[in-house]
Amino acid sequence: MSRIHLALALLITLPAVAQTERHRLPVPGMDAPKPVPGAPTPKKPGGAKGITEPDDPEHPTPAARDFHDAKYRLSFHVPAGWNFERRDGVLSNFGVDVRTTKRTLDVRGVASINFNPYPVSTFSGATFYYSVMPNATAASCAAQAMTAPLKPQSDVRVGGLPFKHGRDENGHVCTESRDEVFTALQGRSCLRFDLVVNTFCSQTSGAMEISKDQLADVQGRLGKILDSLKVESK
Repeated sequence: MSRIHLALALLITLPAVAQTERHRLPVPGMDAPKPVPGAPTPKKPGGAKGITEPDDPEHPTPAARDFHDAKYRLSFHVPAGWNFERRDGVLSNFGVDVRTTKRTLDVRGVASINFNPYPVSTFSGATFYYSVMPNATAASCAAQAMTAPLKPQSDVRVGGLPFKHGRDENGHVCTESRDEVFTALQGRSCLRFDLVVNTFCSQTSGAMEISKDQLADVQGRLGKILDSLKVESK
């Protein structure tokens, strides 16, 4: 079982306070862990694609690939059906999606899902941001995930590194952006990962509000990318 999904059960039952211990990576919004990490929701009797189970393409493109950052000596896996760019502004707008971003952050990788697994819902996108703040300290790196409006969550360990974890949800009429922020100090560099899910308001669109299970599935896909992180020892 992936570290992502077991920790989710802990996240629901425990207070969201920072604690340094080796436990699974939390991805909120799901009641119970899935048997296969990041996989589409299992079929249910009488289920409908795009509602109770994801409507994924049979042969998603582009193909899955591994991203490697030689400068910071880390890699992670990008699944099939996700576009990837090494800079912001092509698939994404970091400054809009992430309201806690800093000018000192260098966006070095962006993965964005290129299909809608729940087309009748208010889901509008999922984006995985990898960025780095150079010349960081332990305090300045932790602040990236712990300072308001972020709400501190339990610390996690991924790729051999201890990560601070914060959560931000925002929107005007409804919740339009959910950002799970993870930061870890590696040498003098602060590694930051933002797992962003975007939705729009059902009140003005007529679409079905994204359900807890649908949201959990999307967040699980983002969590699986982070869970694949490997950091090379120096």
